[in-house]
Amino acid sequence: MDTSDLFEFKQDQEFSKLLHHDNYIDLTTAALEIARDDQPDLVFDSVHAWVRQRASELSSRVALAEDDRSLIQAVVECLAKEHGLMGNNICYHRAEGSYLNHVIEKKQGLPISLSLIYMAVGKELGIEIQGVAAPMQFILRYETQAGPLFIDPYLKGAVYNEEECLIRLAELTDLSNKELSRLLKPATHREIIIRMLMNLKRIHEEQQDYQKAWNVQRRLFALSPLSNAHKKDLAAYSFKIKQLSLSIELLESCLKSCPESEWNSIKLMLQKAHSELAQWN
Repeated sequence: MDTSDLFEFKQDQEFSKLLHHDNYIDLTTAALEIARDDQPDLVFDSVHAWVRQRASELSSRVALAEDDRSLIQAVVECLAKEHGLMGNNICYHRAEGSYLNHVIEKKQGLPISLSLIYMAVGKELGIEIQGVAAPMQFILRYETQAGPLFIDPYLKGAVYNEEECLIRLAELTDLSNKELSRLLKPATHREIIIRMLMNLKRIHEEQQDYQKAWNVQRRLFALSPLSNAHKKDLAAYSFKIKQLSLSIELLESCLKSCPESEWNSIKLMLQKAHSELAQWN
């Protein structure tokens, strides 16, 4: 594969928008495009239909909600209580916890994948529920006149005001309230997709599934083509899956732009790639 082909995602319309810095994408579809790397026959319509069905169930309850908290509680009641969506620690070690179709089927997922489902149902209802890339745990934010409400889909849709949310996050981190408060702003769609990809990269690396890690790293590199770290990681995965010519091309490119402190490690990787390629030839 030539490096120019690394940026080709013709089948992935929503992900391709991110490559052109278009932040107005359908996040649900973009997440499913990522899942399709692992599930080539994935049918998106079933997930979209499930979202529409949940919105239909909620439409009258949302319309009758007396205030913002009641509205959010109605969403939580439907998704977490009636349909059982929640977090599970095992999802941190299995890619299925990031794939929306599996999350809906198994009723368990990572905080970010659960959040995407909440956001999708909210969008279908005309309710703007935003993602927050909080430290340690992805959560949701809903703006009200009295201040933002925060939802933790991983904890069965626990709802907090800002003060309660800061207390909860302080339990997970060693950051101050001032530092945490700055991190509660809504995440962009681009930031959400990158965080999802980083989760998958960690899981595939943990399982030593380097082909799947390569698929994820290719997307990360496409989103940040000037990042030497992403380029170097893609070169390493390319070596692992025997795409040796591509690994060499990426490493040679790294040498031209990386700091001098990294030259020795990259040259060593290059030496190994050339040696392996010579054996194949």
